[in-house]
Amino acid sequence: MRNFRVPFCEAMKENKIYVIGHRNPDTDSIVSAIAYAELKRLLGSQNCFPAEAGKINPQTAYILERFNVPEPEFLSDLIPRVSTYMSRNPLTLQKNSSLWDALETLSTSGYKMLPIVDEDGRYHSLLHYNAFGQNMLKKINPHQRPVIPTSLNLLAETIHGSLMSTKDIHAIFDAQIVVAASDMASVKAHSVVVPKEDCIIMVGNRKEIQDYVIESGYRCLIVTGKHPITGAQEARAKETGVSVILSPYDTVTTSALALYSTPVSYMGDDDVKPLTEDQFIKDITGMISESISRALPVIDDGNRVIGVISQGALIGDPSIEIIMVDHNESSQAIEGIEHYRILEIIDHHRLGNIHTNYPITFINKPVGSTATVVAGLYAEHKQIPPVPIASILLSGILSDTLVLRSATTTAEDRETAQALASLTGLDIASLGQDIMYASSAVAQKPAAEIVSMDLKKYKYGDKAYTVSQVEVTSFNEIQKRKNEIGDVLSKMKERENLLFASLMITDITLLDSLLFIVGEHAFIKEVSYPKLNDNVYIMKGIVSRKKQLMPYLADLLKHAM
Repeated sequence: MRNFRVPFCEAMKENKIYVIGHRNPDTDSIVSAIAYAELKRLLGSQNCFPAEAGKINPQTAYILERFNVPEPEFLSDLIPRVSTYMSRNPLTLQKNSSLWDALETLSTSGYKMLPIVDEDGRYHSLLHYNAFGQNMLKKINPHQRPVIPTSLNLLAETIHGSLMSTKDIHAIFDAQIVVAASDMASVKAHSVVVPKEDCIIMVGNRKEIQDYVIESGYRCLIVTGKHPITGAQEARAKETGVSVILSPYDTVTTSALALYSTPVSYMGDDDVKPLTEDQFIKDITGMISESISRALPVIDDGNRVIGVISQGALIGDPSIEIIMVDHNESSQAIEGIEHYRILEIIDHHRLGNIHTNYPITFINKPVGSTATVVAGLYAEHKQIPPVPIASILLSGILSDTLVLRSATTTAEDRETAQALASLTGLDIASLGQDIMYASSAVAQKPAAEIVSMDLKKYKYGDKAYTVSQVEVTSFNEIQKRKNEIGDVLSKMKERENLLFASLMITDITLLDSLLFIVGEHAFIKEVSYPKLNDNVYIMKGIVSRKKQLMPYLADLLKHAM
């Protein structure tokens, strides 16, 4: 049976590239990731995929569903796992293939081990040279007759012989081989103690012994040295149910090769436990280093072998690369991003503290939305976005600029929105209203979920603080929950040892905001906006976190801290 001849490293030739936005993503973050991944694919990078670093909000869900665009792959983190470094589609051995074929495959592959699988690709055991050596020693013990699990078909294939049989050629049985090198009396004495259904007698051109084997009804007669049998012997063997194999090799070679006809599954190491692709690298490095071959198979939920991970692979770069969109600060990036090579950053925010080991493409424009930047890149590369992509890009711009009314809105945002509206046939005002009202469900969410929506974490010296933002169509419902929201912010501040934790609630009809904030007294006392309740302030005309609230908070920090 043929083995799959696919190198371990096949899947490593081209890394998977994730285009991903910030944690607690807003609409702009999600649609920009989807649209930029699509642009990369249009330009030839078929291994580029959008991802999300958190649960999407109701507004984003509405937009994706309306324009029939699939939600990106959810990544809870990018902490290195087995899947990050493993080689996929590995070379495997079918468990019913002969040991001879398996060892030949192992030798020519250059690997130290190969997984043994069943006909459905499910893991059985592992073939490595230590396992082979230990099991073979048991077979060639001079103090006892070797028992070789094999089949007539495997036996004939391994010794390159011609098989004359129609009886159970694929059935595995415990073969015991008697080499007829002595006189007839000795052959009978040795063979009589072996059950006929398990006995294989090997002989050269000694017709007397050949006839004896055929007449006695032993399981198989192997005639070595290229010697044929007569037509009468062949006919009689069919009558007595004796299979005959004609070997091209001498008796010594044939008997040696016969040992290798056993199915490889009998020589595998079944003590080696496979890994799963979601296991953390930090948890399995010891297991790999302690394994005999310094490599382990990887299985899926159905126990099918999907890859191999080796100690050498852990030294190299992971099989994932990253393009960041709508953020450039490590505190806002998905957990574990520092383990991967960042290829590009596409953003419209202030410069943060991200570090890269290589030069990268970094596009950061002072516009109201990353979707505006991505739409511009389509034009720059002379690509027309598909209508669903153009539709979500327009939605991203309208969402991030509050339908082009935010202080962050630029002429480029307006021009890009108009161009996308023309391409899609969508009305900006009508779509904007639909998108904004899709946000109204936010007020009904659990307080902890509201606070975590579009939450961004910032650093100030050795301290950190958070600023979340959500949009509503009315303050009424959210004001009724001020105590719940205050409790969530207070617990977050204490749990994460923050300078302060805050939530900006923006009314998209009034274009005003409420600021819920809990923090250190030295900072909170500097807040100059009118106080509505404890920890709640009214911010008239303030709708942009990036352009209005963040500069204000930065100024407060300078004075208070």
